Amino acid sequence: MENLTDNRKGVFHFLKGTDFIALLLAMLSSAYGLALVYSATHKTLTDGKLISSDVRSMFVSVILGLIIAIVVSNIDYEIISKLWPLAAAACVGLMVFTFFFGKAPASRPDARSWLDLKVFYFQPSELLKVGFIISFSYHLDMVRDKINELKTIIPLLIHIAIPIGLVLLTGDAGSALIFMIMFIGMLFFARVHWGYFIAGICAIIVGFVVAWRVGIISGLQRTRIVALFYPEQYEAVMYQQEHGKIALGSGGLFGQGFLHGDMTQALSGGVPENQNDMVLTVAGEELGFIGAAAVVLLLGFLVLKILKTAISARDNVGYLMCSGIAVMLFAQVLVNIGMELSLLPCIGITLPLFSAGGSSSLCIYMALGLELSIFRYSQAPKETLFYTR
Repeated sequence: MENLTDNRKGVFHFLKGTDFIALLLAMLSSAYGLALVYSATHKTLTDGKLISSDVRSMFVSVILGLIIAIVVSNIDYEIISKLWPLAAAACVGLMVFTFFFGKAPASRPDARSWLDLKVFYFQPSELLKVGFIISFSYHLDMVRDKINELKTIIPLLIHIAIPIGLVLLTGDAGSALIFMIMFIGMLFFARVHWGYFIAGICAIIVGFVVAWRVGIISGLQRTRIVALFYPEQYEAVMYQQEHGKIALGSGGLFGQGFLHGDMTQALSGGVPENQNDMVLTVAGEELGFIGAAAVVLLLGFLVLKILKTAISARDNVGYLMCSGIAVMLFAQVLVNIGMELSLLPCIGITLPLFSAGGSSSLCIYMALGLELSIFRYSQAPKETLFYTR
């Protein structure tokens, strides 16, 4: 009887401390994403297969990610934050390994950023984002009283230079952009003086111009940027994005119906890789404006919920971690939709929880586990916590 009572208390504690709203939003997004990926790939099925390899790998990564999120949610995030050297070393080591042994899938021959795990391709830069959130949050917390001193800002710049340099070495310019946005966003939430942001923006502009002039930005990357301004001269480069916009608009308000899109089917050749970077085009064509808006709203509400958890976090580390997770998701949504609308060059950024990328979904759920832990341990009675607000 005593064991039964203890078990009931354990279940009650687990249920009471779980952020069901964030978890439900993430699961709904994944379920919706699985449906869109299935629709984009079902006509390619042969030999009596029920689902494509993209759907299978995405489903496996979501289930595994949920398990990891639940496990992480029951570990005090303060313990996790203090293990930042271990997390950073593991992520950096994996990136170095990828530099030598990474593979480039057929859709991204220019980037050797993946490891072949047989079940699905794993992109270590996605895990590096989680490691960066943990280590950078701890770094910002340590210097919070001197955050606006120049001698504090320089080490922070070195901190972000490491992950950006690692992903650029593997040919992943898209992830480098996401890291840059995460860095700026986390500095904003850490309340760095606005003067540093102005100086940083000027430095980025000057750096971009110099990189363009001396040829650091070259080849396909340079062509994709130029093609945004002269699409009629680069029809081959803009093919994916131009057809993606046509597919998005062709659905009207309610769409052509699930599994009935013409341009979003992989065999039609309408929108290449629409199960990955261009997955929003599937929602737009088959489910219309309503379906595409639902995608944006689900992710928008998830970002807002994570920010709400940040505000109510019990300490500065928890606040910064949640802020970093929210900025990461926001950055990927912003860049992905910008790509699909031809406002940004196509640089291979997935739509969080919706695209077929297995490693992306897995690592996002890992980050969500941190948010769930912060939510859980910030609800505990104050007298049981050993910290200083």
